[in-house]
Amino acid sequence: MWFVPQDTPYFYWLIPESSTRGALGVIGESGAGTRKCLEQFLEKRKLEPIEFQGARIPVYKRWIPVRRKVGQGSVYLVGDAAAQVKVSTIGGIVTGFRGALGVAETILNGGASRELRTLRRELDFHLLVRRSLHHFQQEDYSRLVDLLNDPAKQALGESSRDEAWKMVWRVCLRQPRLVLAGLRGLLMRGGSLDQPRA
Repeated sequence: MWFVPQDTPYFYWLIPESSTRGALGVIGESGAGTRKCLEQFLEKRKLEPIEFQGARIPVYKRWIPVRRKVGQGSVYLVGDAAAQVKVSTIGGIVTGFRGALGVAETILNGGASRELRTLRRELDFHLLVRRSLHHFQQEDYSRLVDLLNDPAKQALGESSRDEAWKMVWRVCLRQPRLVLAGLRGLLMRGGSLDQPRA
């Protein structure tokens, strides 16, 4: 993973497929600009692309009701259709499945779903994390990494990123100065989030 704030407020990632091939990606906010940054990133690291793919990602900005009336019936939204995508990592597979489980509970229980309430809290928390990081510059990321002491690093491995509350809670207990870094990001830089592209 690479954080290059002059290119994107999100990140680049590389998933190896073998010792010579992998999937490289970037999350950006404008299609043409993101493509240009990706091409420059590839060139700088002397990587040869095989193909390019891109898509708009409907990230979570606020809770979208999952049930819609259409004529005499109802339509239920889950996953990307309900913007159930974690804006911190732009991951939506787990949250999409949780949304589907919540819709099933809603239908079976006549409207109540504990899973959807939990999912909404989780997505709201990821939005808070993204807002605190969204305008970070390189020195902010360096400071953040420097704050990660050994107990905090250990805590990062104890919870899944799909359990962000637990992970952040454990990390902050082991390195309380991280709370101040997050608050600083929220208070100093605020602002809205654009629709990312991956």
